[in-house]
Amino acid sequence: MGNTIDPVDHGLFLGNAKGSCDKELLKKHNITHIINVCYEPNRFPKDFVYYQHKLYDSNAVFILSEFPKFISFIGEALKKKGNNVFVHCEKGVSRSATVVLAYIMYKYQINCDQAYQFVQENRPEIQPNKGFIQQLRLWGRLRYNLNGTSKCHQEYQNLCLINNAFKCFGKIETIDVENCKSCQIFQDITKIISVENGFISQKKAKKLNRLTKKKRKKKKVEELISNCIKLSSWPDYSVSNWENNKFYQECLLPIQKLVK
Repeated sequence: MGNTIDPVDHGLFLGNAKGSCDKELLKKHNITHIINVCYEPNRFPKDFVYYQHKLYDSNAVFILSEFPKFISFIGEALKKKGNNVFVHCEKGVSRSATVVLAYIMYKYQINCDQAYQFVQENRPEIQPNKGFIQQLRLWGRLRYNLNGTSKCHQEYQNLCLINNAFKCFGKIETIDVENCKSCQIFQDITKIISVENGFISQKKAKKLNRLTKKKRKKKKVEELISNCIKLSSWPDYSVSNWENNKFYQECLLPIQKLVK
């Protein structure tokens, strides 16, 4: 599918895993730095500077929070004259294209559609998945800055909350409210809720922790934990409408209401 390595901007190249394995081709393009966003190993660590962030190509993968890190790596690399950066995933179509699009949006202060057209002219086969496109559109609405207090920034913070909650609950296999481990689950989630974006106050977070120890609340707590675990096995992110996210509606919102 297409070329293994394509130039898309000054000093920036986009391609696939096959290109990352061809040292001669990498040298031909004067590649000095490589961003690897798939599970392929870094083939030549002695010859190139690598930054690897392993991602699956799925609508449910949350990549937006990583954009500043990718952009910083590219920017620092290109400060030195003669350096070139190669961004790749397995096919050079979705994951790596998303990273390059985020960088182009930031560099030229343009929206997702404009960046897409820009990159596609140099690599026609790019096709980020729907979830990545939604996150790129939000990246544009955030004005390429994840810190802020606007409605868009609140949207981003709630997506962080949902993503972190999945990580927290997805590791739990058994439910036992009498066990201190179950209390720890809620301590973890209330910490996420409080620290990440002030979803509830620290005072209410402490109240929620206390509720996990009260027998009359045991059944409700058990139901919430059970639902969180069940839903965390099939995430459904919707960047454009996070309030309709099933995990948010059926798990996180009830947690908030429980301490009102």
